[in-house]
Amino acid sequence: MNDQDADDLRFRILQLLDGELGQEEVAQLDAELRNDPQARRLYLEFAQLHNALESRSVSRAQIGNAPLFSVEKLLARQRRNIVTKSLLAAAAVMMVSLITLWLMTAERRTASLARFEVASHSVFSLTHPGEDDSIPENILRVGSRLRITTGAIEGKFTSGVRFVAEAPCDFRVLGEGRVALAQGVAWFEVPPAAIGFAVETKQLEIVDLGTLFGVIAPTRGEHEIHVSKGSVEVSSKTREHAKHKLILKAGQARRLNANGMLVSIPLDSSRFQTSLPNAPIIRNPGFENIDIFAEKRHPVGYGPISAWATSGGTVGAGGIDIPFLTQPAHGGKNIAFIQGKGAIAQSISGFIPAKTYTVTYFVNERGFTPDEKKPPATRTSVSLDLGESFYEHPGLITKTDSFRRIVSGPLHVYGPTANIEIRGQDASGDAALLIDSVSITRSVPAVPDGGFENPMQPLHGFRQAIGAGGGDLTGSAWKLSDGGGITANRSGFTPPPAPEGSQAAVLQDQDSVIETIVTGFEPGVTYRLHLEAAGRTSGAAALRATLGGKPLIFQGSETLIPSVGNYQSFTSADFQAASDTLPLLIHSTSEGSTFLDDLRFEFVAEAEPAR
Repeated sequence: MNDQDADDLRFRILQLLDGELGQEEVAQLDAELRNDPQARRLYLEFAQLHNALESRSVSRAQIGNAPLFSVEKLLARQRRNIVTKSLLAAAAVMMVSLITLWLMTAERRTASLARFEVASHSVFSLTHPGEDDSIPENILRVGSRLRITTGAIEGKFTSGVRFVAEAPCDFRVLGEGRVALAQGVAWFEVPPAAIGFAVETKQLEIVDLGTLFGVIAPTRGEHEIHVSKGSVEVSSKTREHAKHKLILKAGQARRLNANGMLVSIPLDSSRFQTSLPNAPIIRNPGFENIDIFAEKRHPVGYGPISAWATSGGTVGAGGIDIPFLTQPAHGGKNIAFIQGKGAIAQSISGFIPAKTYTVTYFVNERGFTPDEKKPPATRTSVSLDLGESFYEHPGLITKTDSFRRIVSGPLHVYGPTANIEIRGQDASGDAALLIDSVSITRSVPAVPDGGFENPMQPLHGFRQAIGAGGGDLTGSAWKLSDGGGITANRSGFTPPPAPEGSQAAVLQDQDSVIETIVTGFEPGVTYRLHLEAAGRTSGAAALRATLGGKPLIFQGSETLIPSVGNYQSFTSADFQAASDTLPLLIHSTSEGSTFLDDLRFEFVAEAEPAR
């Protein structure tokens, strides 16, 4: 405000304090104080000064001018006057303080704390306290509740905290540095200036200590915290373990089990989006929304799938209570299953015509058979545009300890909308294809058998290529030499459980090598290589990865050294490929043993077309 406006405001405040302002003028001043923080500060200064002067005049004024009568009566009256006016002054100060506090609190309640963007074709609802229709749709403030049924959002708080939340999600802002995740999967990036930012679920209390971390909060099931960088303090909210707190550092993850204890699990950074997906959105990708069909569910627990059409065979969705699922789902509680040559499908919009896309999904097999020597197996395929663009996974799908990742080859689309279909192939008997966590991105090259599930090793077995030159393990897409090999989870190497499937690669001692050929790189496209690595308890071997003979950089170094005992996620620096087909080679550069699993490329960006 200018000097003239300030003088006018001072005059009206003095009139208010002296009781000389009319009712209409009081209402006008009240509105002005509500909307102008500078005016409120000026009012508070004048009110405090006015009350101080009133109190001082009470303590000095009346003795010198009083008429001559009993001193005792005079002092008694003075005491009564002083007490009365002091009480009035205190009440005035209290009223000013309460008004100021109310105004400041109201300002905090209505202040914008975060803004967010929404991925294309997302479906969400946003509510605010008081249902103020004037609030922009992409603003979060204290008390705002964001529910996402399809897609994802990316937001940033004024403190600098960035977050990405995926459907299905129920997200509420509790304060400037605290949010509640009633349901969903969310990732957070907290800068040093915002250390202390807190996330709470129904089961966990998480306080950031400067980090990157992800939170998984299913509606029913065990909640998880995964720390990619820095550290967090995590505690259980269960009554029995309310004081159970842990400090988790980079590479560590915990799940709150049914007993209320925080148990160690492998870090899985792949379960979190760190930015809005550069791709169309698949509805109900984890097959969680089956409760809406409660009246149509089979007595053993499975039922129809929301957002997906089904055809052929026996097709449905369910959780651990159904006979088809004998191990935990990959994400959330439920999975889809296909017996016979059935299929699941849905129509998706948001494609860029003439571009290619990759469909990724996780699979497993029921594995129920009286003859364990001949476990049931099936095949799987995925297509876009009703079969016009088709990919069939080359290997059999057999039962593994955890779900394995299927990355399709490049699939073409010819318009903004296409139909995605995932089908079971060559299934018979009790074979049942289990599917979870379907996603789609711009096309990436598929690492051949990036989970090292072929050839399938005996339950307690491993195979190595010993000696110079090594050789091919029959059925493997990798060439392994000088100590490189494939190990099952419970082999003599005692590896930690593989993050994907039941097997992993192992590189033992210096100069062990694994190598494969990767095709499908596009010119002008930027990629990253992601992998999971863990050192053996006796010591980890350092690794070096090259693509087309050029080293890939991990965490600023050409050398990658994993932690011992638990798998850790590593993602390379961005790169562009020199050719559409390149050899990928990983070799150990020190003594020790390191396990590798879940190798895959990620799409980052592509060059803008020349104008």
